[in-house]
Amino acid sequence: MKADLLIDAIGEAREEYILDAETSERRRRVWPALTAAAACLAVIIGTLAWSGVLRGPGDYELSARSQNVRVFELRKPPEVGHNVYSLIPLTQEQIFTEWDTAIFRGTVTDIRNIEVDMNGESFYWSLISVEVKSVLRGDLQPGDTAVIRAETPLGSDDWVEDQEVVSRIRVGAEGVFMPQVYDSESLFGANGAWLCLQDIAPYGFPDGVRWLFLDTPEGLAFDRPSFPSASGAQTLEDIEAYIGRMLERTA
Repeated sequence: MKADLLIDAIGEAREEYILDAETSERRRRVWPALTAAAACLAVIIGTLAWSGVLRGPGDYELSARSQNVRVFELRKPPEVGHNVYSLIPLTQEQIFTEWDTAIFRGTVTDIRNIEVDMNGESFYWSLISVEVKSVLRGDLQPGDTAVIRAETPLGSDDWVEDQEVVSRIRVGAEGVFMPQVYDSESLFGANGAWLCLQDIAPYGFPDGVRWLFLDTPEGLAFDRPSFPSASGAQTLEDIEAYIGRMLERTA
C-alpha cells in the first residue's frame, strides 16, 4: 500500500518542480565551464595588455613622420637589465663642431621615464627638463625650460654602459648641458617603425658620457679623457671658461 502511494505521489509531481530540478542540474554543469572560460579570457586580456595591444595610442601625439610607434610615460623606472652602446670616437674639437648642439648651464627640474614601442619592440628612455640659467651657444634664453632625451631610464639601479654621466642625473642637479638640436630629419628607426625625435623632445644627448658636465655631491662629473684641456676642472665655472675657449678656437 505504501509503495502504491509513493508511486502515485511521484506520478503527481508538478511539472515545474521537475523542470526546476533539470535547470539546477544544468547550472551545476554550466558554471564550471563558464569559470574556466572566464579564466582563459582573463589570461588572453592580460597577455594582450602586456604586449601593448590594449594599451591604446600612447601618451604622446606624434607627427606623420613617426610611423608604427607609440610612446608611453612610465610611473617608475623600468628594470631593463644591462644595456651596451658603442661610442663613436671624437676629439674634443669634433665634439664642438661635428654636431649641432646647444650649450647651456641649468638645473634639472623634472625627469620622466618613457617606453617607446616600435612595432612591439620596446626602448626605455628618459626626458629631462632643465631650467636654463645661462647660455653659451644656441637660441635658448635664461629662464627657458629645455627638454632633453636620454637613451637610458633614470632613477633605477641598472648599469648602462656609455651612460655613466647621464645616469647620475637627479632632480635638482646643476650642470652644463650640450645636447644635440633635433629637427624634422632627426629620426630613430627600429623593427619597421620610425620615430621623429622632435615629436617627444627638442634636444637629445648623442650618448650619455660626453655631452654633460654635472655637479654632484662627489664633485664634478664628466668624461675627462674626452676633454683633455678641461681635465683639471673642478667647478662648473671652470667648465664654462673651458667651453668659451673651445668655441673661440673652433669658430
